[in-house]
Amino acid sequence: MTRAVKKYQEFIEFLTLFVSELNGLAQDGALVVVEGKRDMDALTALGYTGPVLAKATLHSKNGVAGLRRVKLAIILTDLDEEGRRLAARYAEFFALRDIRTSLTQRRRLLKASHGTFLHVENLVRFAPIVPEIIALTSKNVSV
Repeated sequence: MTRAVKKYQEFIEFLTLFVSELNGLAQDGALVVVEGKRDMDALTALGYTGPVLAKATLHSKNGVAGLRRVKLAIILTDLDEEGRRLAARYAEFFALRDIRTSLTQRRRLLKASHGTFLHVENLVRFAPIVPEIIALTSKNVSV
């Protein structure tokens, strides 16, 4: 097995666990915050089933009103410099509303991708694979 194939397989395994973890956190009242609709679509395609807000929705009246029930805001902006700055602004936005934030998942995604994927929307490339693995593992766990 080549090194590239091994890295690809490791990243698929990471994404599978990552999405399952996000789904678990969502069941406990967490919300994922991304930059745009394509990021939202990519997470959904990967099998994420919890609430997710994009920047435009977050700053609307409905977006702010919906934050009352949020226990944790998981900030999952792009992994580039602009995404880092936006993540800091999101963290401040939620802190002002007394909502805990987490940048841990963003950091883990950056580390796991080795800088290969800088934009969350590009994770959609793994959409045919990750949801199948999640479905298989959830069936095996429940047996």
